[in-house]
Amino acid sequence: MNEKEVFRQNIINWLQEAEEKADELWNKDQNQVKLYFKGNDERKPIGIISDRDMCVFPEIKDNYLYADKSYLIDHYLNRHYDNRLFENIQNILDNRTNIYFDTVQKSIGFVIKKNNFVDCLFVKPFDGKIVLFASTYKQPEFRLKSKRYKKITPANRQEK
Repeated sequence: MNEKEVFRQNIINWLQEAEEKADELWNKDQNQVKLYFKGNDERKPIGIISDRDMCVFPEIKDNYLYADKSYLIDHYLNRHYDNRLFENIQNILDNRTNIYFDTVQKSIGFVIKKNNFVDCLFVKPFDGKIVLFASTYKQPEFRLKSKRYKKITPANRQEK
């Protein structure tokens, strides 16, 4: 199993755990879910950011994308109840159309365009690692046209 498959399996395992604990965690806020996993809140790699895109994180040497178990389970159960969305993380990283900087939340967004919609992963450097901060799926592309988002990469950038 290659690294990307291992990281995808981390996500799948957490989603299965979410299903097992859904009755206890449904409609809880993020802090309540974090408290539920206190002492067992793993942070694991869930994706790999390409070398070509690591230039937006000059202070970070580790190109893995990490997530905390409580964060991923909370967002799966209480925000995006669709496992496809989370299993699509590496696809967005590998095939991003653009990268944006969110000037309000100070995060970096990897975006893949599909027709007039975009799937986005927003990440932040934290404690020497790149950590999943937010995810949105099938959002109208025009939302990224606001002054809040600054495009970092051109859409047709092709690097080796």
